[in-house]
Amino acid sequence: MAYTYPTNLYQGWDPASAQADFNATGGAGKAGYTGSTSGGNDVDSYINAAMAPILSLIQTKQKYDEANPFFFDEKLAEEAATAEYAPYYQELLTDYTSNVEKQKSRSTADLKTTLEQLNAGKEYYTGVQRRALDKAVRSTNEGYAGKGLFFSGVRGRDVAELNTEFQKGYGEQGYYTGQYAYKANQAELTNQRTAEDLATAQTQYQRDTEREQKYAIAGGVLQRKSEVRDEYEIGRKTYYENLYA
Repeated sequence: MAYTYPTNLYQGWDPASAQADFNATGGAGKAGYTGSTSGGNDVDSYINAAMAPILSLIQTKQKYDEANPFFFDEKLAEEAATAEYAPYYQELLTDYTSNVEKQKSRSTADLKTTLEQLNAGKEYYTGVQRRALDKAVRSTNEGYAGKGLFFSGVRGRDVAELNTEFQKGYGEQGYYTGQYAYKANQAELTNQRTAEDLATAQTQYQRDTEREQKYAIAGGVLQRKSEVRDEYEIGRKTYYENLYA
């Protein structure tokens, strides 16, 4: 068998073992070895020599990471961020809800006042009309009495017509009653729509505020993770500086 290993590198080795080692390692790391049997081995030796510090650094980094693994408590960070941001957003919701309830209360009070004013006007107008009716009936009775026809059927018919006109709301009284009903309905409708609009706005505000709170908490967690990572990297850098000082 022909041996190709450099004899100066493997002095004292038996030929078979020397050849096997040289085939496996190319003679790298053997004391006294300054060359190779081919140009390719020279290039490999150069590359290995250049890569040695990098490989050493990688191995050092791996050892540091194994001994000091990065750890971040996600749940604890979320609890801390929630404790920081939740009170602020809860205060916003509380204030908004308070304002909504105040507007609802005022709208209901305004409705009550409006209806009371309308009802007072209606009662006043109805009273005026009633007095006018009473006066008309009294005048009719007096007229027929003056003619000696108080007990006539004609008087009774005229008085009945006056009462019928009043009861059915003919003339100005009917118009006023219709206006009263319309204004009262409009006031109640306005109050109802105001309450619905406030409820819708409150629901939307609560949704948006809760969404912003979630984003704030998530951002707080990421910020804390970044801070922990920075501290970890500072420790690693310090370790390297001390190692190669």
